[in-house]
Amino acid sequence: MSKSDNKELQQRFVDECWNEGNTDLIDELYSENYVGHWYLLGGGDADREALKAFIQDVRTGFPDFEMTVEFMIAEDDMVSMGFTADGTHEGEFMGIPPSETESGTAGATPGHLTHRFEDGKIVESWSTWDALGLLLGLGVIPEDLSAALPAADD
Repeated sequence: MSKSDNKELQQRFVDECWNEGNTDLIDELYSENYVGHWYLLGGGDADREALKAFIQDVRTGFPDFEMTVEFMIAEDDMVSMGFTADGTHEGEFMGIPPSETESGTAGATPGHLTHRFEDGKIVESWSTWDALGLLLGLGVIPEDLSAALPAADD
């Protein structure tokens, strides 16, 4: 497949899986042997089922979740993109109850996602996101982290 075909698949993943919550599409877009190197609690690699569960968990915590592609670059069999994600914290997410912040949102959270393609399927991915910024924005962690540290003479 061409670089533009791979970019189209990546955009489709964002639009339909993340923004519309259609996790069934993952079985079509991702190889059965998919390996994801990203943000599982407790570490480790993810498979297709773990990816589906993570998207569902995010959309449970943030029902109006929206991922915006900021840029997308394709090279050989890889597509990399920068994104921002936003949504209102109305449900539990990663054990965190709904937000009590005034807006209910942490604001746009940046991240990146890179996919490797083989034969028109996503076979491997790497991703990071600003989890600390999200937790700060939700009020889970104090903005002044130094307040949580023991005094120098303790």
